[in-house]
Amino acid sequence: MRWLCIEAHFLAGRYHGRRSERERTYFPPEWPPNPHRLFQALVAAGNLGFRRTEFSDAKRDALRWLERREPPEIIAPAARAANVVRLYVPNNDMDKVARFWAQNKEPEKQPNELRTDKDLRPHRLVEDGPVRFLWAIAEEEWEAARPHVEILCEEARHLHCLGLGIDLVAGSGRILSTEEKNALPGETWIADADGVGWRVPVEGSLEELIKRYGDQKQRVQAGRGRGAERYVAPPAPPVRYREVGYIRRAQGRRRPVHAFALMDEDGVYRSFDPRHTMEVAAWLRHAAHERAKAMKLDGDFVERFVCGHGEDAEAKNDRFSYLPLPTIPFKGRDGRIRRALLAEPFGPGNGKAQAVARRLSGASLIEDGTGEIKADLRAIDPFADGVALRYLRKARTWGSVTPLVLPGRDDFRTRKAHALVLKALAQAGYTTPVAELTLQREPVFPGAEPARAYRVPAYLKEFPRTHAVVTFAEEVPGPIVFGAGRHIGLGLFAALK
Repeated sequence: MRWLCIEAHFLAGRYHGRRSERERTYFPPEWPPNPHRLFQALVAAGNLGFRRTEFSDAKRDALRWLERREPPEIIAPAARAANVVRLYVPNNDMDKVARFWAQNKEPEKQPNELRTDKDLRPHRLVEDGPVRFLWAIAEEEWEAARPHVEILCEEARHLHCLGLGIDLVAGSGRILSTEEKNALPGETWIADADGVGWRVPVEGSLEELIKRYGDQKQRVQAGRGRGAERYVAPPAPPVRYREVGYIRRAQGRRRPVHAFALMDEDGVYRSFDPRHTMEVAAWLRHAAHERAKAMKLDGDFVERFVCGHGEDAEAKNDRFSYLPLPTIPFKGRDGRIRRALLAEPFGPGNGKAQAVARRLSGASLIEDGTGEIKADLRAIDPFADGVALRYLRKARTWGSVTPLVLPGRDDFRTRKAHALVLKALAQAGYTTPVAELTLQREPVFPGAEPARAYRVPAYLKEFPRTHAVVTFAEEVPGPIVFGAGRHIGLGLFAALK
């Protein structure tokens, strides 16, 4: 998978765009900027000054290709709504006043009355950084798409404003791999087809904008004459677009999950020491691998998605996460593993992954080396099971059940450790801002063990382990799992409140 990335860096750190222009009485502030607005800005940049003569058929074809794409992902720096600003805009009819003055007459209205007040509520960027619009391009369509993508990357360099005329930007375009895209900082916003408020271009958007430009040019030329007969009405607002919603990836979408109870042949729960969570995860991965092979799925999917093999596999999110679930008691000590989740990446769900998960019910967990059957898997409804629901419901505050392995070698008590936790959240795809963070060696929940008591793979032994309590700025749905080892059940969190 490749990604067309068009960036817009707001030079003043503010964005004044509004969400909808259909409601004339109220314009709610918009963040992030909508893709149709970017599309308009690209068309405007291609027709600016002498570049109007260079607006070739190839550029038109590239923009037509873009308007047919699915809504892009948007990665943007955090932004907050600023205070309302009231502007007074001249009505552009001072000629009437001048006409009265030329006749030594008192004008009907004074110059200070010939203005309209306009309230704006801009968004102020909390962090410096560009807003990035990212369109996915599958490998099989890359050769056909490449000429369009290269033209759009070049055109993006000429972006000059995005939003109102005062929202000046510096633009650029580039092509990214999935790994490069996942490493981009900022909040990730994804389109929600059931939502409204954000405009995206559709087929015909380019032709409408070109026609509106021609109508506006004709109006300006007509206005150079004298008399009311020369008046030409302004072009109608654009209508060739569709509306979607945009939501933060971690805010509105949960990872698709498949839950299993670990039982013996008589249907009684088997339980396992939570300190050996990586071993239970390995048994579950082996069972999924065997089922995927039996289904004769393609080798790349089996090795990469099911087994997590490949270069820098630990850092990738496009794979299964195998999450044993320790039981969280209301009081006393328990904490033993009797259930497990198979979690897909963020998104709508993968058909092949779902097929593998369905085939897992009834499979056995087999210990590597001995061949001993440790438990059988029985599919359960995760949202009807009290233990699983503790890991899946929405909450602001989450506590670690298994220790978080920091993606760096600083001790968890140092100031840098907090930055490493935020880095780990971003690497795992969670974008909701963190309001409060506490790191501790001792467990958060009864039945859990100190962080150093849990077994980890050899490649993670040098990295610090810590328990943590994370409070997000708003509610997020589970499962919450991040840090090195997140695909084998380490760094798993449960809702606190």
